[in-house]
Amino acid sequence: MSEAPSPVKLTCHQCGALYQRAPLAPNQWARCRRCDGLLETYSLFTPMAWIAVVIATLIVLTLAYSFPVATLFVQGSAQSSNFLHAVLVTWEAGYPEVAVLTFLVGFLLPVLHLFLLLWLFVPLTLGRLPRLFEPALSLLDHLKPWCMVPVFLLGALVAIVKLVDLASLTPGIGLFATIAAAVLITALTRLSGRKIRHMAIDMGINVPAVTPPPPPSPAAINKTWALLFGAVFLYFPANLLPVMSISALGSDSRLTIMGGVIELWGMGSWDIALVVFIASVFVPSFKILLLATLVYLTQIKSTQDLKRRTKLYHLVEFIGQWSMLDVFVVILLAGLGKFGSLLDIEPGPGAAAFGGVVVLTMLAALNFDPRLAWRSAGHRRHTAWRHP
Repeated sequence: MSEAPSPVKLTCHQCGALYQRAPLAPNQWARCRRCDGLLETYSLFTPMAWIAVVIATLIVLTLAYSFPVATLFVQGSAQSSNFLHAVLVTWEAGYPEVAVLTFLVGFLLPVLHLFLLLWLFVPLTLGRLPRLFEPALSLLDHLKPWCMVPVFLLGALVAIVKLVDLASLTPGIGLFATIAAAVLITALTRLSGRKIRHMAIDMGINVPAVTPPPPPSPAAINKTWALLFGAVFLYFPANLLPVMSISALGSDSRLTIMGGVIELWGMGSWDIALVVFIASVFVPSFKILLLATLVYLTQIKSTQDLKRRTKLYHLVEFIGQWSMLDVFVVILLAGLGKFGSLLDIEPGPGAAAFGGVVVLTMLAALNFDPRLAWRSAGHRRHTAWRHP
């Protein structure tokens, strides 16, 4: 590179190594020399381009929330449901905790995330630093893991497959709008607070210097253990209690999570059954066991396989939100399956317990600091730089 490095410092969030930032060219990225963690990628989009993406996402989300995801027909009667209607049905069924959780992660937090991006990018487009710049960037990073529109989309597809054998079903505008919104929101999750800060710096905007984060606190280990024990406590009722009850033509059935997987397999939808099994059975138990292993190895100050353990922690963070799949499936089925004595679908207590497992495991992963493992091994900050 012919350009001199800027005085901006980069701290690896995975291992704590400190680097001096240098400008990136197209198709370049920077990785941590110590743990191979991704530090920065070249930004193809300008703030104006990101504003266009955010506005497009708000438009398709409005359509997704306003129009039915699907319409179910049973003996001449029709029932339509969108996301907000399904949340209301879940509340009225006596499960306000499930309704509030799904409303937050499926509607309120994604919308807040989009407006926060507008708050940041509109002033940047005008060449000004947004007000409350640093708090806004911090809030953005905290919101990202809880924006679960892509998970809701997969839940809608699973719900449709489950209902096809019960009655005639027609996909609605809301489903196609949700597909578009999921794609756009996935693109927007590439935006981190650090990426936006560097974007402002590269535009020549005067951004206040940011001090490196403080050393990791060992107290994070005890907090993570507490959250994991809470998740394990809820894991058993989440799997043993029914997540929903179905009453069809005088026949009642109560399905657990595994019961729903077996039902999908029996319907011939083995691929959907596999998706639900991975997201709702394998992933939660895998997260708990893997995160517990990582915390234990850190607590005993093990120095083995630090790079691999860091990558596994990143995997735990990435898969965290997909466990919400079964909760979205349940509320959509409850919203669509309201035909009196002909068909009635309601959430069950297992859905509330399972939602608690998802939240606690995500909080445990977010609370744990992988830098502790490297610090226990004697690694401290160092100044270096490497272009791929």
